Amino acid sequence: MQIHPFHDGDSYATFQNLRERTVGEIDSLENDYALKASPTELEQFYVAKVSITPLTLDASGYYIDNQKGTQIDISNDFRRATFGRNASVKGTAIDIAIPYTGDRWLWKLRASRFSMSGYPELDVRDDVVVFTCTFPDDAPDPDRLKGEIERTVESLRNAVSYLAEDVSNHNRDSAQAIREAIRRKIQKAQSATNAVVRLGIPIRQRSEPETYTIPTRRRPTPVQRPAVPTEKFAPEPSLDEREFEHILGVLKSMSLLMERSPASFASLDEEGIRTHFLLQLNGHYEGSATGETFNASGKTDILIRIENRNAFIAECKFWRGPKSFEDAIEQLLGYLSWRDSKCALLVFNQTKDSTAVRAKMHDCMVGRPEFRKTVSHDPAGDAKYVFVKASDPGRELQICTMLFDVPSA
Repeated sequence: MQIHPFHDGDSYATFQNLRERTVGEIDSLENDYALKASPTELEQFYVAKVSITPLTLDASGYYIDNQKGTQIDISNDFRRATFGRNASVKGTAIDIAIPYTGDRWLWKLRASRFSMSGYPELDVRDDVVVFTCTFPDDAPDPDRLKGEIERTVESLRNAVSYLAEDVSNHNRDSAQAIREAIRRKIQKAQSATNAVVRLGIPIRQRSEPETYTIPTRRRPTPVQRPAVPTEKFAPEPSLDEREFEHILGVLKSMSLLMERSPASFASLDEEGIRTHFLLQLNGHYEGSATGETFNASGKTDILIRIENRNAFIAECKFWRGPKSFEDAIEQLLGYLSWRDSKCALLVFNQTKDSTAVRAKMHDCMVGRPEFRKTVSHDPAGDAKYVFVKASDPGRELQICTMLFDVPSA
């Protein structure tokens, strides 16, 4: 692709247009789809769609790509007797290739900061840009030629760095705009759905599940919009985020008790330690926390039920290595039903290196196929993640991992 670089468009206007189109696409989503989809997956999909990969130029890695003979116009060369007359001599053309990475179409855009000196015509390929330098065969000047090449490479490097600043600002601002657009869309969809529900008129169901057209891809990823359940959206109960944080705070306070009375916990097994957690929780939730309560496909260690609904689930395990921790994750996910969206993995550690254990736990969590996002991660404390099970698309699970140092007997 032969182009005059940084000439065909303005980066600000181009990027703004891309962001506005993507926000408009979010606003035009079907209400049912927006309510059933995972907000995290929606955000990741549209952020990837609107994000731009900046150009980076390997300014020190340029090389001669091709060399060939050419004719050079010398009519403006005042050093020659032909000055002012149409004349040419035999010369050599050298193609200089510079490796680059990033979105190829950016070479056409002018950054918000730019040089007035101009740029040579470029042949833009998938991984290199090529410009041409010439010299007359009867008067070669290697120093002058090398200086010309270096000045051109430097001017291109500067232009690319200016454009990279614009891309960085766009990606940052666009991510925030996408999050806000998804929040507004879900809020409007909830309002519209609630208005229809309050009418009290039955809705005729479709004989077949609705399908959704996958938007045209501008980039190779993501492949498609997030999957959602096929059934019609219906409001579901969920534990308030502040309540979730309060429960985690109650659990976390147990670490202080363990530090103050280590001898009381040194000889306890998982069930014995769990009983202490249950006592703390029941002090806040009027005896609604139980142990070994059946839920979905198995038993879970701590289950809080409020108004006959599962509000919180936790699994308690001693740390016995990554494989055992993976099994605990699998076990917890097996317990979860559609009503459960907040849960925790309580890990009791009797090794001396808590930091290493937390790092291994984090690696296990982000390596899971259900993993979608790290909400928070403190290498010296707790971490929180968003999961979406393939068997339950669109429904987000918040899982908090908590490590408690337990003295050994």
